[in-house]
Amino acid sequence: MTLSTRNRTFALLSSALLLGSCGNLLGERADLFRFGVVEPTSVTGMQGALPTRSVSLLRPRFSQEVEGDRMLTTRGERALYLKGVRWVAPVPDLFTQALMRQYAARAPDVRLTGVRNATGASHALQIDIERFEARYALDGGEKAPPIVIIEGDATLFDLTDRRPVEAKRFLVQEPASANTTSGIVAAFDRAVARSTTELTDWSAQTARKHSTERALDTSKDRMERKQGIN
Repeated sequence: MTLSTRNRTFALLSSALLLGSCGNLLGERADLFRFGVVEPTSVTGMQGALPTRSVSLLRPRFSQEVEGDRMLTTRGERALYLKGVRWVAPVPDLFTQALMRQYAARAPDVRLTGVRNATGASHALQIDIERFEARYALDGGEKAPPIVIIEGDATLFDLTDRRPVEAKRFLVQEPASANTTSGIVAAFDRAVARSTTELTDWSAQTARKHSTERALDTSKDRMERKQGIN
């Protein structure tokens, strides 16, 4: 799943090869940025809902090249880290925080917890992200803005038997408005918002549905056993 399997060449961006006209992307001091701050929202029928079940979030697994706090750009098989630009924390940590905010905003009846607080959780969610990058078109000009791409897989597991309940492939592409630091960071933020919204809605609904079906099956089994005894 790692980008290295695609034989990419990695280097720090020390010239204007991709972002030539954007002097604000270069410099000695590292500017720190974040993504995934969820705006307040309301979901019909969910206002004031209290958690009735919980899902344990396993640490998201990212390809090795984006596990840290550097911002990755790609053009074809060539990958470059932006010099002087970093995220305020490792990407998996920021993505986890963004997903938890989405759960609190969009699925307040389902509590998303970390592994350490998974006691009582009915399901576990594993997310594997292969691509988390700002991608430049091979035939694009030096000033053309990139497209932020987030791509991966998510699997929801039943913690009673550790079996997968359902899996989902997801892909989000968000064009940057400009070939600047602020334009690219904003595109990452929008892409993360879209991907975490999609993952939240899918996993929460799947957990609700599966919990209901499992409860019905359990109730049916009890009734059948009781009838058998009588």
